[in-house]
Amino acid sequence: MPPVASPTATSSPATAPAEPLAPAQPQSSPLELLLKYDKPVPRYTSYPTAAAFSPAVGAGDLAAQLAQPGSEPLSLYVHVPFCRHACWYCGCNRVTTQLGSKVVAPYLAALAKELELISAVLPQRRRLAQLHWGGGTPNYLSAEEQTILWGLIAEHFDLEPDLEASIEVNPEFLSRDAAMHLRQLGFNRISFGIQDANPEVQRAVNRVVPVEQLRRAMEWLREAAFESVNVDLICGLPLQTPERFRSTLELVRELRPDRISLFSFAYLPEQLPLQRKIAAADLPSQRQRLAMLDDANQLLCAAGYDAIGMDHYALAGDSLAIAAREKRLHRNFQGYTTGGELDLLGVGPTAISQFPHLFSQNQRDLKAYYGALEQGQLPVERGLVVRDPAVLERRALIKEVMCHFQVDLDLARFATEWQDLQALEADGLVRLEREGERGRVEVTSQGRWLIRTVASVFDPEQRQRASGSRLV
Repeated sequence: MPPVASPTATSSPATAPAEPLAPAQPQSSPLELLLKYDKPVPRYTSYPTAAAFSPAVGAGDLAAQLAQPGSEPLSLYVHVPFCRHACWYCGCNRVTTQLGSKVVAPYLAALAKELELISAVLPQRRRLAQLHWGGGTPNYLSAEEQTILWGLIAEHFDLEPDLEASIEVNPEFLSRDAAMHLRQLGFNRISFGIQDANPEVQRAVNRVVPVEQLRRAMEWLREAAFESVNVDLICGLPLQTPERFRSTLELVRELRPDRISLFSFAYLPEQLPLQRKIAAADLPSQRQRLAMLDDANQLLCAAGYDAIGMDHYALAGDSLAIAAREKRLHRNFQGYTTGGELDLLGVGPTAISQFPHLFSQNQRDLKAYYGALEQGQLPVERGLVVRDPAVLERRALIKEVMCHFQVDLDLARFATEWQDLQALEADGLVRLEREGERGRVEVTSQGRWLIRTVASVFDPEQRQRASGSRLV
């Protein structure tokens, strides 16, 4: 659930003369609105969402896409699934193991095979403008293994001089030498998870990293001269209270990362068995969660951060904040990004590739991933082909709402949506303006807490059956 955005992230008013239907007059408190609209809603990292993916799309579809000539650079995502221990809140695709190089060596060999298969169908060598290693825990790999993986990528792609190269790391296993090595390899952006700095909360989710180690990690990353450092926080973890979370926020203000991702914990024990280790009775109430998010918004905006999209903050000079102000913000399976216009190629188990008319996801099971590669096949498990102009139009509308908090509509074709938006306007979530058969929607500061709800107005699937994670 997003914070209220700061003025720097808001959209500009309509330039054409227009007559507002009615002023936004919120009749309910933020908590009352959250309770009213608190139903499962997608996070809209894509449209259609991954729930629509089908096994009918396979390796042949991805190969046909890759075979199309293209001169534009790519964005490459590399999934590293290994973790030393499992964090109980986690919903990521991961393999928990202490075997180190015994599991990493065959994995690097598999990635090498996947990259060879990709290169074999590309009509020409492609450039990389963005590179991201996610997980799992990418710094599970040793320095030597990281060097091997970087070399594999450079073997198959040309790395642009201004390559934006980012990596996620677990600060528990970060050292000064490791930070320096990552920077020397070529990474210039880095992200690490704090989640919550309180020891009791950390123990309740099996993710214990002392505050002093978090401080050291930030010192090493600054010493290594990373251009941007992001930290992850999670609101809604067991044993969290507004008072405890405020201490975490104070630590973040002290560390002063360039970006902050503030996620709302989705408790889904039926779907994620690991979360069954968390007692529902230990979770904070909705009122407490709202108080924590509100505290975060006030403290971080006062500290010089811009609120970006639904769950990010960035210092005003960071490229993400600049992209938001200049209406260049995009959203894909990695979240908010400045490079969403790039085709996204994903390698490794569960990795998703994203093209204008194709989504393709690799095998989510590690053995199945290995098996496909052993047979000389691109390891695609499922995906979706999207060519319907009406679906592509709705994708563009949802992106405008999620990234720029405004959208223009042809009311002759979106009359039902306009009617639904009028109900949201009555609750103060949007402002509507109409001029003839054109309508403009602007999300209010109040509505940014419910941005996914506003976006879902343009999703026919949500009209039939609510799906996704709850807002609070």
